[in-house]
Amino acid sequence: MKLRQLKKQLKQRELQARRRKPRRWPWLLLLVALLLAVFYPLYRQYQLTVPQRLFNEGMTLESRGELDAAQQRYQRLYHAYPESELAVEALLRVGRIQQYDRHLEQQALLSYLQLEHDFPEHPLVLAAREEAAGIVKYALRDYSRAIGFYQRLLEHENGRRDQYLYEIADCYFRLDNYTQARIELETLLTQYPQSSLIADVLYRKGGLLLLENRLDAARQDWLRLIAQFPESSYGMQARFNLAALLEEDDLLQDALDAYRQLQNFPRPDLLKEKIEHLKKRIASKQKAI
Repeated sequence: MKLRQLKKQLKQRELQARRRKPRRWPWLLLLVALLLAVFYPLYRQYQLTVPQRLFNEGMTLESRGELDAAQQRYQRLYHAYPESELAVEALLRVGRIQQYDRHLEQQALLSYLQLEHDFPEHPLVLAAREEAAGIVKYALRDYSRAIGFYQRLLEHENGRRDQYLYEIADCYFRLDNYTQARIELETLLTQYPQSSLIADVLYRKGGLLLLENRLDAARQDWLRLIAQFPESSYGMQARFNLAALLEEDDLLQDALDAYRQLQNFPRPDLLKEKIEHLKKRIASKQKAI
């Protein structure tokens, strides 16, 4: 009987000891929660500043001419933090380093196309497309493909459409498609009459008309150029061309007078040669009479 009571007492003491024993797990969980509440925002803030730090490091290295290290920072930013706003500009800078500093046009083209693919709605896509079009036209000299690049640029509301049309016309010219080149220039004149390229466009369009043997139309464009832009270097060249057309038409005295009026012509030796040649022709013609 005493043994049973002893066992009972021991059990009761054990139960009481368990009740009095502090529960550590809830306190530990609370401590962890507090630590997370304090340090997680700091960690997140640190993570948010990493792209900016990488970009700043890349800019500093690039300014020092340490292009390998700069390109590595930009590429790390692009690959590790593609959601960052700076990832787009970092990729654009990679392309420009490859294009302008390293002259690796093919790699630069891939970087620009990658930017367009990954961030199709970003405003910097316009700059990437312009750079890509320039590489295809001027570095790779693939004029047919370049036309497609510039035509896509025409879709941008904020793009320089008059410049893109001019580039398209120039591509057709380099492909010896003079008629289509002229049509593109005429479109530019119609759609963008206030463009800063008008003097250049009128001069080139006159030359294309001359190639098509449309002499009167070429004259009209050059006369318009001279009237609208009398101080332009293109206007001076247009006057020279009009004098040459008079010479072609055997209007020798008119041509001589036109050449003599060309003051400050950028190629004085050529002008002098033309004048002397015309004087001899006129003198020879008068002797024949």
